[in-house]
Amino acid sequence: MAGQSREMNTEAVSEDTGTEEPTITESYMDDSVYIGEYLDSDVKEPKLEIAKGDDGKYIVQIGIYRLTSLSDGIGELTAEGMNFTATDAAGNPISGVITVKEETATVTFTNSTWHYLQNGSTFEYTKSSDIPNIWGQ
Repeated sequence: MAGQSREMNTEAVSEDTGTEEPTITESYMDDSVYIGEYLDSDVKEPKLEIAKGDDGKYIVQIGIYRLTSLSDGIGELTAEGMNFTATDAAGNPISGVITVKEETATVTFTNSTWHYLQNGSTFEYTKSSDIPNIWGQ
């Protein structure tokens, strides 16, 4: 019997190691976590919209209450989050990263030359829908 138990254990181990678990990077690459409509955490109004365009690129629209709106953002999904670039109110490129934890999206600006929005500025949004309202649906 001991030989049978050892044999079964060996088979169980080989079965377990034969299946591939998703890596951490692959789990971050699930765009369904990002796509949707988010409310500004302070004023509870839709201020962050993320959608997947027909070309496979991500459309990112960010509103910051009483400060600015970025309506031409393009996003790219990476292991760090969704990197985005847009045009700030002064007409210059601005970029950052969006990370999502549970139902909260955090927008962190990483490359800004606009004096009203410094590098490292963060804003939080709460997911209200899995369906973005970019196209006014």
